[in-house]
Amino acid sequence: MDDLREILAGSLGGAAAAVIEYPMDTIKVRLQDGGPGLTLVSCVKKIAKEEGIVNGFFRGLPAPVIGAAVEDAVLFSVFRSSSDAFQQAYYGFTCKPDTESYLAVAVAGAVAGVVVSFVLTPTELIKCKMQVQNTLPLEDRIYKNSYHCFTTTYNKRGVKGLFRGHVAMTLREAIGCSFYFLAFQSVIRQFVAEGQSFHDVSPVAHLLGGGCAGVAFWTSTYPIDAVKTKQQTMKADYLKLNFRQAVARLYKTEGMRGMFRGYSVTALRAFPGNAVLIAVYEQVNYLWYKFVETDHAHHGH
Repeated sequence: MDDLREILAGSLGGAAAAVIEYPMDTIKVRLQDGGPGLTLVSCVKKIAKEEGIVNGFFRGLPAPVIGAAVEDAVLFSVFRSSSDAFQQAYYGFTCKPDTESYLAVAVAGAVAGVVVSFVLTPTELIKCKMQVQNTLPLEDRIYKNSYHCFTTTYNKRGVKGLFRGHVAMTLREAIGCSFYFLAFQSVIRQFVAEGQSFHDVSPVAHLLGGGCAGVAFWTSTYPIDAVKTKQQTMKADYLKLNFRQAVARLYKTEGMRGMFRGYSVTALRAFPGNAVLIAVYEQVNYLWYKFVETDHAHHGH
């Protein structure tokens, strides 16, 4: 039953966050892809004027909403089971969820990140391609929609094509999720009174914890993500490079600024998106314990 609860809470939280984050994500990918000379304001104006609000900012939305629901269902359930397993193996005892050691939190976060990257690489690849497509000349806009992009990529390049940029993605998720759960846990633990669970504290704490977690994720991994975008949008000069070579090329051609281009919009976006994610996740947990599993004492959180 616990697995089902994690899956339900994670997927609903992820879907809600995806809708909020998506327009800002489009801007981030355009900034990373566009290169020097593109500012945040000019980028937003350009999209709104040339492509309209809905088509410009929300083009390709279904894929990430489904992706986020699956991703967060996997993320939270793998985190919970890895954390329990590590706590048992390393310390010889299990504890009530959300009271485990920070080492267990960091390890479980990294494990969850590695697992989730297998879901994420193909979905992000398609998302990046769709978001950048509107900037291409008309004759190069070959994808009708996300599904068409998926089938074309698969038919042309097979599974390997769908997993382009996977090394960068795995690194990003392992490091990022580790920091994500550490930030989320350390913030919310400040609000939990003796004998309470995470879902008992005020939604304000959830919003704050989720927001900080999102910012921690992106701050710890942003340059890796910049390299991944270059690889996945098939920039000609990145086509034949492995991850290490791609890092070197980005640094050489665009310097530190290239590594962090679009960071501000991403950090801004990460706060509300993840605040909503965690708030919805904990609210679903709260309702679950209230209506589905009222046997509080035996289960902890």
